[in-house]
Amino acid sequence: MRVVVVPYPWEGDVVGGHVTQQVETVRALQRRGVEAEIVSIDEAVEPGADIVHAFEDVRPLLARGTPSGRLVVTPIYCPRSFVLGATPMYRRAGRRHMRSVQLRHLAHKARDPQARRARLADLRARDQAWRQADLMVVNSHAEARLLRRDVPGLRDVQVAYSGVAQDAFHGDPEEGRRLLGIGDEPFVLCVGRIEPRKNQVSLALAARDLPVKLVLVGSVLPGNEPYLEEVRTALRGLIHVPHIEHERLPHVHAAAAAHALASWYETTGLSTLEALAVGTPVVVARGPCVEEYFEGVAHFCDAADIGSIRSAIVRALEGPTGAETEHARRFSWERTAETLVGLYGP
Repeated sequence: MRVVVVPYPWEGDVVGGHVTQQVETVRALQRRGVEAEIVSIDEAVEPGADIVHAFEDVRPLLARGTPSGRLVVTPIYCPRSFVLGATPMYRRAGRRHMRSVQLRHLAHKARDPQARRARLADLRARDQAWRQADLMVVNSHAEARLLRRDVPGLRDVQVAYSGVAQDAFHGDPEEGRRLLGIGDEPFVLCVGRIEPRKNQVSLALAARDLPVKLVLVGSVLPGNEPYLEEVRTALRGLIHVPHIEHERLPHVHAAAAAHALASWYETTGLSTLEALAVGTPVVVARGPCVEEYFEGVAHFCDAADIGSIRSAIVRALEGPTGAETEHARRFSWERTAETLVGLYGP
């Protein structure tokens, strides 16, 4: 079996968990003896592949031609209510801010219905391309339910859980502090792109008056440089490290007193899994997909409530329960590859 993986069309502009998922999936397939590699869109339509496994929007791929092999798509799906704006994308928690955003959002919809119609047409075209796929592979059963609800008529939707690489279980706290350039003081870590969906402003506000530093590791999603300034304004002394090589992140996770990801929406939150791997307590905003991964081990919070985020951080700072690493061992890229091989078929 030959499997070619096609990255996001815009992947060169953004790094994050989706890149980790693609790379680790290919490596795990190779360890199982599967001929697998990441290729360009043009290479994906050339003859010779049994499986063409594409990520997110497949319209650029289909515009090049019909893939020679069976088309499998991993959408890493964001619900239509977020994309269309039925649920406004808030920049921070807090009732006053959220109410203001809701009012502006409703006014914008009333003033510019043409923009909404254009966005809806674009989504319908993307969804129609997905309906040409032989198989949709999502990261959780909750994500599968959201996808089936929003995009009826898909041929097949199956689940392959994301994993944790074996290297993620071995971190050196001292090396982590050296990489960050900080001393022995305790800190809360957030690994993720800097963008409103990750809700870092709310995290910064929640960390005020706590006896810890807040360290953000992640690049700024292009166009969100002003958002980073909002985060910096929300918390003096915040540390932002734009990039640390992925293979070195276990050291940073091991050095943290807790890892917090208070996102408005996540399909998995691979950085949360990787923090658990080294035994670090984690804070996660509630949502159907992340609950499927982290129920029973994470300190959950409400992304819309700064007090809730702060309380979850305080609970996490009490220390690990001892269940963190074992929970992370339930998820491996070997398990992901085994599931995919079964789904790909003979």
